[in-house]
Amino acid sequence: MHKKMMVNAHGIRKQFNGQEVLSGIDVEVRQGDVLAIIGPSGSGKSTLLRCINRLEEVDGGWIQIEGDMFVEENDLGEVVYAEPEKSKEIQGRMGMVFQQFNLFPHMTVIENLVEAPIHVKKQTKEEILPLAEDLLQRVGLSHKKDAYPGRLSGGQQQRVAIARALAMQPDIMLFDEPTSALDPELTGEVLHTMRELAEEHMTMIVVTHEMHFAREVANRVLFMADGNVVEAGTPEEIFEHPQQPRTREFLQNML
Repeated sequence: MHKKMMVNAHGIRKQFNGQEVLSGIDVEVRQGDVLAIIGPSGSGKSTLLRCINRLEEVDGGWIQIEGDMFVEENDLGEVVYAEPEKSKEIQGRMGMVFQQFNLFPHMTVIENLVEAPIHVKKQTKEEILPLAEDLLQRVGLSHKKDAYPGRLSGGQQQRVAIARALAMQPDIMLFDEPTSALDPELTGEVLHTMRELAEEHMTMIVVTHEMHFAREVANRVLFMADGNVVEAGTPEEIFEHPQQPRTREFLQNML
């Protein structure tokens, strides 16, 4: 069964203040893949994720999302994004979960979930409410739907943030170190929610320092260092038989 290509990025380059943080990265993600991106701090993992959904604009390379050209270089070597309308539509296919939960503090949990579908997708509250309630049930927080984010634990807030991203019904979920702001005992509940998503064959790209998650849940692992992909493969290849000294050294320190 040939699975649809969801994210196809090639030669992605990005600089900040003349400093190259991504030096020509290639990423391929097929439908239902869970790609874990691991590596030391400052290796460009989060920047890569932010380039995929245009929170950062690339300086070079091209990205296709589900076969649609999102950004490419023209003959002059200039970076050209899809027309604004198309660009927005492509961005809408991707849900993003950040380290910080970014929930609206003045809105209840359920209001946080319905806000974007109503404003961005122009859905009515009646249309979106059943889905929102279903999503809260899936992340185990139905009983908190009328609570304000300030009353929730960090783990609960992050699960709401995941449900909120899912309320937009994305085709691809991007996670940027979703557990790094959490205490260890709260990390488990967020990873459990992500594991369930993986079991439902949600296409996911996860920047994470949770090696156990990368090993158990991902089907592809990308190891990055200094703005480059050092090694990529299955969890077994990366964790059991790393080929590169840089990978081995990183894993020895992490595991």
